[in-house]
Amino acid sequence: MAKLTIDGREIEAQDGQSVLQAALECGIHIPHLCYHPALKVVGSCRMCLIEIEKVPKLQVACGTPVRDGMVVSTQSERVRKARRGVLEFLSINHPLDCPVCDQAGECKLQDYCFEYGQAESRYQEDKRRFPEQDLGSTLVRDMNRCIHCTRCIRFLRDVAGAEAFTLYERGNRTQVGTYLETPVETPFSMNLVDACPVGALTSKHFRFKGRSWLMEKTRTLCAGCSRGCNVYAWSQKGRVLRLTPAENEWVNRFWLCDYGRLTVNDVNADDRLGDALRLGDCVDPEAALDQAAAKLKAYVDAGAGDKIGVVASARLTNEDNYLIRKLAREVLGTRHLAFVEGKEDDRPFEPSDRPLTEWFIREDKMPITWGARDIILSGEPAGDVLGLIAKARRGELKALLVFGEDLTRVTGEDRVVEVEFLFATGTHKTRTVELAHIAVPEATYLEKGGTFTNEEGRVQRLRPVVAPPGRARSAWQTARELAGRMGAGWSYRATAEVTAEIAAKVPGYQEVDFIEMPEEGQMVEHA
Repeated sequence: MAKLTIDGREIEAQDGQSVLQAALECGIHIPHLCYHPALKVVGSCRMCLIEIEKVPKLQVACGTPVRDGMVVSTQSERVRKARRGVLEFLSINHPLDCPVCDQAGECKLQDYCFEYGQAESRYQEDKRRFPEQDLGSTLVRDMNRCIHCTRCIRFLRDVAGAEAFTLYERGNRTQVGTYLETPVETPFSMNLVDACPVGALTSKHFRFKGRSWLMEKTRTLCAGCSRGCNVYAWSQKGRVLRLTPAENEWVNRFWLCDYGRLTVNDVNADDRLGDALRLGDCVDPEAALDQAAAKLKAYVDAGAGDKIGVVASARLTNEDNYLIRKLAREVLGTRHLAFVEGKEDDRPFEPSDRPLTEWFIREDKMPITWGARDIILSGEPAGDVLGLIAKARRGELKALLVFGEDLTRVTGEDRVVEVEFLFATGTHKTRTVELAHIAVPEATYLEKGGTFTNEEGRVQRLRPVVAPPGRARSAWQTARELAGRMGAGWSYRATAEVTAEIAAKVPGYQEVDFIEMPEEGQMVEHA
């Protein structure tokens, strides 16, 4: 450990850390543009200049290692003058179009110019001009705003493992772009928008759709695969506009794949289910639940509870699956319980210096396959979904309850199991929903709270971002309503109450605390 003084404050830093890293960890902000904690240091922007006692020249904080006894000033007049000069240089060709720039409100250059910049520019010559360039299906490049920090080049080369970007031309004509203007073809292309500290790279998906200061920012999870990446969901007027990565060193570090980002399109799709359906006609959801519960109770009262099949899903939360299991076992009294799980991914997830494509993209596209095994099985056998469907087709089942899944996607056929009574929940108008005798709407992962257990046994908290459409609700609430109408008398009022019962009854989950859960999540032992 090295002891040093920054702006009169004594701090301790790990040996090998830079002054910038040590300062940021202690809450002392040093302006920087080219530095990123996950990228190699180049010190090209010169914004992090600092004054070090007994060192004649100003030094870059990102490239200066800490040493014992070092005395650093980050706000001296000499340092502030140097920063003003750097900003004047960076602003020479930068367009003064902050009101229309997509990065406005999130632009570091804008913030630093406000803090250190001059009100008037001494540069009177014409600024350089470049046309916008289409970089494929996700990105647009505006070279006029580029400050040549090379974050994009370093991300693609050193992190994504794609030699796509380079610096070409010289002097005032220097550009950052792809070879021969080819499109960027990496599943992590939209991370370039996050890496860019200005508005030089923008996302086609989000371009001109919202302003950061008008949107609400909620930390939650991505449901695109079994990794459970941490994300910020940005919403406005009840609509989620984009997902950006939230830092979690143990899960996704600073990144988020394009597939995960674009799952927001499913939430905003036109075929969302907002009202209950019965035989194709809209009915009141409460009336639909009354009819469904009456039908199920009739089977149970007639001693045919074990002729009811229940299908859960690894797309749902732990809380959803727990009450679905409880409904099946304790209320319906059936042993025919199965869940749809994703393709098992045996590759180890090991964040390293290897390209993201080698360790980040997971084959299992279900968010909680392992969590569903913990919750649904929980010491008891659960059936195979295809086996359950086969039983229904042989006439061994009279009713089937399908939560959050489309059976045609599971079987690969366009027909749904023919049973006396088919009940389904769904977020969209799938084939199963259309052919169900009664279907009720379900909230998506951005519209409900709960927990996910990812592929390594890390339980993380899912937070609601926007309200679901119409009368859609979480699957656990639907299970509670059915059980209540059948006389179970469950008293769950909030997600946290279900999580608490999971902690009390599911092996390995004893330490899970919904309210006090840390952002990095809590590890559990798989059952």
